Amino acid sequence: MTSTGFTESMGWRHPYNYHDLTSCMELMNIEFGRSVHVDAFKVGLNDDRFIGSSLIALYFKFGSIKDAERAFIEIIDKDVVAYTAMVTGYAEFTDFNARGAFEIVTFMHREGLNANRVTLVSLLQAAGHLREFGKGRSVHCYALRRLIGVSDEVLLTSLVDMYAKCGAISIAASVLRQTKKRTVASWNALIARLSQLGQSSEALKYFCLMKQGNNLFPDSVTLANVLSACSNRNLVQHTTSLHAYIMRRNIQLDEVLTTTLIELYSKCYKMKRARILFDHLICRDTIVYNVMISGYLHNGLVEEAINIFSDMIREAARPNFATVVSLLSAFADVGDARIGRWVHGIVFRYGLELDLDVSNLIMHMYAKCGQIKNVKMIFDLITDKDLVSWTVMMMGYVNIGLADEATAMFQKMQRTGEEPDSSVIVTLLQAHAQLGSSEPVKEIHGYIYRTCLVEDIATMNSLIITYAKCGRIDVAEAVFNGMTGRELASWNTMIAAYGIHGYCTQVLEMFSQMQRENLKPDVLTFSSVLSACSHAGLVEEGWHIFSSMNSDYLVAPQEEHYNCMVDLLGRAGQLEEAYNLVKCSPLRDRASAMRTLLAACKVHKNTKLGELIGQELLDLEPQVSGSYKIQK
Repeated sequence: MTSTGFTESMGWRHPYNYHDLTSCMELMNIEFGRSVHVDAFKVGLNDDRFIGSSLIALYFKFGSIKDAERAFIEIIDKDVVAYTAMVTGYAEFTDFNARGAFEIVTFMHREGLNANRVTLVSLLQAAGHLREFGKGRSVHCYALRRLIGVSDEVLLTSLVDMYAKCGAISIAASVLRQTKKRTVASWNALIARLSQLGQSSEALKYFCLMKQGNNLFPDSVTLANVLSACSNRNLVQHTTSLHAYIMRRNIQLDEVLTTTLIELYSKCYKMKRARILFDHLICRDTIVYNVMISGYLHNGLVEEAINIFSDMIREAARPNFATVVSLLSAFADVGDARIGRWVHGIVFRYGLELDLDVSNLIMHMYAKCGQIKNVKMIFDLITDKDLVSWTVMMMGYVNIGLADEATAMFQKMQRTGEEPDSSVIVTLLQAHAQLGSSEPVKEIHGYIYRTCLVEDIATMNSLIITYAKCGRIDVAEAVFNGMTGRELASWNTMIAAYGIHGYCTQVLEMFSQMQRENLKPDVLTFSSVLSACSHAGLVEEGWHIFSSMNSDYLVAPQEEHYNCMVDLLGRAGQLEEAYNLVKCSPLRDRASAMRTLLAACKVHKNTKLGELIGQELLDLEPQVSGSYKIQK
């Protein structure tokens, strides 16, 4: 049927057909709606407020704002319904259009028309979208003055949602408490916003209050928001109890709930439960595959992550940028270029290499694996290189000791007109630290001050350690002393710089000064300090600092700290003490410390203890038994 035939069959001038017209128009596509609009114009009904309001709603439904505005302008005798149709439409779009909702209401008031309940609900939606507390509060006051919807569930839910989105959590909670007949939607509005703001404990509190209400039970939306809150603050200990509640209440585990539960179980190292949930999903999309892959990688289960990725490819779930980021980052960390190349092939198959960020990430993976030819190949294929591309290329050369190539790449970048940022400068400094000449470093130093990179802590820390490695500890000291915003990392860098030159006295003085300035040392601080004590043979000081880690600073000694102590005691000939320290340590992998101690036994010709340690190393690392037999 043509639009003209339709209009004739509906009987345009019969007032009782307006409702039928509205119902029919809501089922049509926008082109048919425009045809009806044209027919209405032909018969002189385009200015009819009922038809106009229906057209406005239709146009907004399909996102055609200009058509909606045209239909509104054509209405001669505009009423509250027509104005409200515009307000409702504007409220659901962008910030600019949401502001238009309030402008329309201003015109409506000038015409002597008052907003109704539907108008106010839409205005509250617009205020929440804009995060405009003042506008939302004005709407609330208007409703109270005119006694509009004081007990209306939809309006009160909109108030809670608006205040929560504007960050006025206390007012949102107050409105909710004062509501006699609370709805699941009103509770969800508050809990959702608390979760988004990271106020996880509050979200859980209101969830518990909601459960205490009479004849009101959380739904899947509630649970999704509460689970999200647990994820925000890593309150993963609540995962099991929330999962149990879902099962008790027979709440359907939809894709959103299941995916969130999988993510939380992954964070609390319960991958078996996560896998059970995953296996029960009938339809698995890219998002849930990404969550499983990230979960396995978070738990150090790289092989399982690869298997899930293989399943993903077999089931034709298209990998995206997030998939690639998780996998390539993991393979870069473990230095597995073989698996990285396999992922690279899949990236190429799906055309993801066209994304510059993905190309940079693949370069980074190859660079961490020392595959400089592959890094260069991808780098040359990138047409629109950004600073990340240049930085990764330089870093690849630095990682394998080709500092000259890294500096040459920097000069090539400069010729393209690219201005280096802090990441480029840090990588360039690492290259010059390998070369050992302080003269080029002085030029970089000048550039840092000219471009205000002096405010960047990471850049200044790199400058300190580079001067130290180039033999200019005096300049490194001057840079450190001239820094205005020194952080813990800066102190650690200066301590490490002194350690490079064997200045143990200065290391211990810096360590004491840190404490006087109420800076709490971390694992890196203790590694540098204990290493300095080891090289200087300061057994008593080393023991004191090592013992104070847990008791005074709540820093649990790690493998490198035990290795430093074993080296310190071994150099001093206190082999039995070193052996007892290793045997009493909570270390899972004692092989490194044992190897250090075995070398000390050889130096001090302690054959008996050396044979004992050699046998223990044979048990720990049978694959390298030959070297230990020789040392015995």
